[in-house]
Amino acid sequence: MISENKDTHWYLKPENSQEDAFGSDLLSSNFNSDIILDLSSFETIDEAIVSSLNHIHQEIVNNGFCMVVVLKEIPNIANIELLNIVPSLIEADDYIQMEQIQRDLGLSI
Repeated sequence: MISENKDTHWYLKPENSQEDAFGSDLLSSNFNSDIILDLSSFETIDEAIVSSLNHIHQEIVNNGFCMVVVLKEIPNIANIELLNIVPSLIEADDYIQMEQIQRDLGLSI
């Protein structure tokens, strides 16, 4: 897992597209900042991965932050619409910035 602490968020990129990329390390993390999860290199996303992503997403939201997932294509899988998905890192960065501005202004959309 590539993990970089940027100025405004954590950047995470699993090094392989296996479900175990979302294993105990990521699932048991204490999320205390916004996260960009880069899955752009994944060939396929299955229901088990989406389930793990939704669990992680809920933990992050409960802590007052957001998670943005970078995917080239959105698969037709149940509950994937609960995630914030964008097609590029630039858009993920923009999304995080907008979320942070909304929090700073006390807005919730």
